[in-house]
Amino acid sequence: MQQIASNNAPSPLVVVPHFIVGGLIWVLVTALIVVFPDSFTQHYFNPQLLAITHLLVLGWITMVIFGALYQLIPVIMEVKLYSEKLAVISLVSLAIGTLLLAISFWNFWLGTTMILAAMFLLVSVSVFSFNVFQSALQSANESIEKQFIQTSIVWLVFTIVAGVTLAFNLTAVFLATPHIELLKLHANAGVVGWFIQLIIGVSSRLVPMFMVSHNLDKSKLKVAHVLINIGLILSVLSIYLQWKLGVVVTAIILLSGIGFFVFFIIDSYKNRIKKQLDIGMKQSVFSFFMLFLGLFIFFFLILTTDLFESLTAQLSIALVSTLLIGFITSLIMGQTYKTLPFIIWLHVYRNRIGKSDIPFPKNLYSELISKTQLVFFALGFLVFFAGILMLNEFIITLGGVLMFISSVLYSFNTIKIIKHKAKLYE
Repeated sequence: MQQIASNNAPSPLVVVPHFIVGGLIWVLVTALIVVFPDSFTQHYFNPQLLAITHLLVLGWITMVIFGALYQLIPVIMEVKLYSEKLAVISLVSLAIGTLLLAISFWNFWLGTTMILAAMFLLVSVSVFSFNVFQSALQSANESIEKQFIQTSIVWLVFTIVAGVTLAFNLTAVFLATPHIELLKLHANAGVVGWFIQLIIGVSSRLVPMFMVSHNLDKSKLKVAHVLINIGLILSVLSIYLQWKLGVVVTAIILLSGIGFFVFFIIDSYKNRIKKQLDIGMKQSVFSFFMLFLGLFIFFFLILTTDLFESLTAQLSIALVSTLLIGFITSLIMGQTYKTLPFIIWLHVYRNRIGKSDIPFPKNLYSELISKTQLVFFALGFLVFFAGILMLNEFIITLGGVLMFISSVLYSFNTIKIIKHKAKLYE
């Protein structure tokens, strides 16, 4: 655990605001699910769903990932973050760009507001990417985790550039490929190229650390890295050229690559010294079950025949919801309980360690609330998922209510951790 907050770690004032802003937007997203369940029963290219999805992707997931990565760069790359000022600029630009983009989609404003939002997001991602790569240049560490992080950021830049291109293409069509197909390309690069690759890079270091697993064979990660990136490049070409067979082949390559990562995680679990899983790891384990569900839906969609053509729209929404909420959101919430308490604990008690009795990092949040939050989240997502498949707005609303309660409990615990004041037990 000490590795999470090494001497190279940035100030908590850089990291913590990302968790605060991200948590609040996650509450907003769940509230919108409750109030506008019909957005999940229409075709996925509808204004409300586009707005909610981008709030989720940029305002919640990417926001927290940026903050967490600033803390984890010293752990994985063994260097200090290149610039804390650039991290603040990236945070502000990301927040402004996300809100402007959500407003643009909600009202389907395809002009100035959307272009302005795209520019703010482009600035945020460019500054973030520059900061991370400059940090990487100072590092002699050439681990596979570092490689995953670097390539994931390349795909993040590609995703944002593709998104900006789509924004211009909506205003004045200049690309021959149908916009819906370009949207699939954009989503594929973002979810697999950016999110999943980054998650592999970070979790392949953190999961063994938290489970206390040693002497793991990382050759599986190297194979996963090659397969995923070959698959991503081929998938972009196949989707853009609308080559159906190419899409099927690249799907198999991508699933194989992710499979090698899953085998690495299974090895880590089997070889763990710490047998009892805490609440953070339990939620992380749940997230990987949701990954399996998402991969199953993904493969089914790729092989969809005309017989199931009418199901593809709702299955697509179910797939994206499973990956973004069931898998990534669950993993973020679980890992928050593993990283944030230790960051704050070390900041508060750095000068008192070994000099007096002090609380443990896990004492900074309510375990009862975290357990309750996990139950509400797991049940809420499964109900929400069922509602999407059945096109039932009431069931979607019910699932949304349960996830809203979970998001409030998560935010409460996050604020409780951040506001912790020194306590001594002498």
